[in-house]
Amino acid sequence: MNNFNYYLFDYDGTICNTFPTIHFAMSRTFDKSGLPAPDESTMLGIVSKGGGLHDTIRHLHPDASRLSFDDVEVIAAIYRQEYQACETRLTVLFDGAAEVLKQLKQAGKTVIVLSNKGIGAVERSLKALNLSEMTDLVIADGAFPDLALKAKPDPMIYEEFLSQQYNIKNKQEVLMTGDTHADILFANNAGIPSCWAAYGYGVKETCEALKPTYTIQEISEIINIK
Repeated sequence: MNNFNYYLFDYDGTICNTFPTIHFAMSRTFDKSGLPAPDESTMLGIVSKGGGLHDTIRHLHPDASRLSFDDVEVIAAIYRQEYQACETRLTVLFDGAAEVLKQLKQAGKTVIVLSNKGIGAVERSLKALNLSEMTDLVIADGAFPDLALKAKPDPMIYEEFLSQQYNIKNKQEVLMTGDTHADILFANNAGIPSCWAAYGYGVKETCEALKPTYTIQEISEIINIK
């Protein structure tokens, strides 16, 4: 085991393969909204950006410039329902993910899930996949509304919350692992080491250009990073 004491993990594309769920739910949502459903390659391209739900809807909507916040929220509400209806059937862990989190916890490490996804979906998924007890903290959209935390890649979550919550003095004790450029850029902005999960949804050229500290081809490799 290495010298990292705080492990930050993205969720979609890093711990879980959620793309089938996202694509199915978004296709159903656009159908119900009377809009052309996104094809798989287009959807993957948007997911690779690592943004939140509202940004995803705007990227996919054919008339995004005219959408108000309320317009987007109406579509988002349909998506949340569709996602919840199919997530247990379509969402699966990447091979080795549960064992990695288990080993980290047994070694006394702090495991934090840090996602731009909605908090409800992340917490439901963690519970359904028996991962809740393997995580110390979940930070996702809506988790701490009073704090108005900014989404990745803004470093606010680390600088104004995590570093103080855990009294972290040495940034080299912290490792951010994620599959998209938003995760690597978050780590770069916060000044902490990064690990690119190359097996996820990120664009290879974009992610490599950000010079992640480490690159892994499967999640189990994180245990041997030194």
